Amino acid sequence: MAEPVNILVVDDEKGIREGCRRILISEGYSVDVAENGKLALEMVKGKPYDLILVDLMMPVMGGLELMEHVRQIDPGIILVVITGFATVETAVDAMKHGAYDYIPKPFNPDQLLAVLGRGLDKRRLTIEKEKLREERDQRLLEVASEKSKLHTIVNSMADGILVINREHQLVLWNPAVVKMLNVTGRVDDSGVGMDFQKALKQQDLIDVINKAFSPDFSQYTIISEEVVLAGEVPKTLMVIVAGVRDEKGENLGVVCTFRDISGLKEVEEIKSQFVRMVAHEIRAPLGAIEGYLNAYLTGVAGTDPQFNRQMLERAKLRAHSLMDLVNDLLLFAKLESKKVVRKKEFLDMTEIIEGTVDLFKVQGSTKDVSFFVDIPEKLPLIEADKAEMEQLLTNLVSNAMKYNVKNGKVTVRAGAEAHYLSISVSDTGIGIDEASLPSIFDEFYRVQGPNTRYTTGTGLGLSIVKRIVESHFGRIEVESKVGQGTVFTVKLPLKEMNEK
Repeated sequence: MAEPVNILVVDDEKGIREGCRRILISEGYSVDVAENGKLALEMVKGKPYDLILVDLMMPVMGGLELMEHVRQIDPGIILVVITGFATVETAVDAMKHGAYDYIPKPFNPDQLLAVLGRGLDKRRLTIEKEKLREERDQRLLEVASEKSKLHTIVNSMADGILVINREHQLVLWNPAVVKMLNVTGRVDDSGVGMDFQKALKQQDLIDVINKAFSPDFSQYTIISEEVVLAGEVPKTLMVIVAGVRDEKGENLGVVCTFRDISGLKEVEEIKSQFVRMVAHEIRAPLGAIEGYLNAYLTGVAGTDPQFNRQMLERAKLRAHSLMDLVNDLLLFAKLESKKVVRKKEFLDMTEIIEGTVDLFKVQGSTKDVSFFVDIPEKLPLIEADKAEMEQLLTNLVSNAMKYNVKNGKVTVRAGAEAHYLSISVSDTGIGIDEASLPSIFDEFYRVQGPNTRYTTGTGLGLSIVKRIVESHFGRIEVESKVGQGTVFTVKLPLKEMNEK
């Protein structure tokens, strides 16, 4: 009988541990569970495992630290991350720490078994490859022609596999590599494998593989390089090339593995764009503050107290805009990370709406903006985080005031609508052009134009509003006409408690 597959489930939630254990035992796997990383590490030291399901956020020892220790004990163990905090940043960190795949919570049994199936196939393939290295008398061509379990596994892999013999002929390939590289004409008229340089048309890819055929290439050396495939949609592949030699050191051929990492490269580019964008937003106010202070300290501005005070007030205003940016960035990162702990309670939005409007009435008087509240005597309750609802209303009312016109109006309405509590914030301001509407909820996006030139802001306010609304399972809509004003409508789901 084949040896059982050993799987370890590490999660601080008992429901997740037991749920995974029952699913996997029903599929014939041998399953152990651990409630934290420290306990799991002791179990790995005492028993060999083929695959470990790891939660990222755990007490005592977190998932990333556990993965580091496991890779040192047995780098061949397949690590699959399960987490409820699924973000781009955590996905990248997990992959950097050796994770094979990533499953966001909640997940169903089919999703779990599909990912585990792929991971265990990779584990079995790795073991088979190690056995092949020990059996030095076998030739790659014999392996290619053998109708074995290995061939089936290779064909089912998502990674591309290409095997080339000492004559530079293709002897083994799988469907994944054919799709990735568009390999055509894999055999010649006599049925012998074609020269790989004719089958692969991209020169930089051929150059990477040729390095393994060099006499100086050691059998223990593995080449790992990124290659960009040209096309309508360029793809970035991680190419791993290993030479195969016999006991005399003679070259038997080359094994190449190809993995499409275009998604990870895109994530890296998004992170770089974010850093550049933040740096750009910070540089302008810092430059202005430095200029005002230099003028004041060097005496260039003269000795007029009133003029010097104006410069300092402008510097203070710029510093305040920087603080707003920092606060918005911290709040945005908190919402984006999915780690925020929400204290949801049944709320009557009346007090929050009236309190927010009262707060802005003083500021609005300097711009001759009038505020109106139109809500019924009693609003139905919603289940929400009070602090986030206050932030939501503050951002919407603030925008309505800033982008309004002199003697303009801001009106906040609320009422029940089907299964939702509808809250709208309307203004009689400059409006938003149709071309800009699809982008207003993007990070750092601000409508550019002569009417907004002197209006300060971080460009994160509406992004934060959208994330708060979505975290409460609601939706936000916007209607606007240039020169006539804008209406933002937030719809938050009502709870059964309202019907009792």
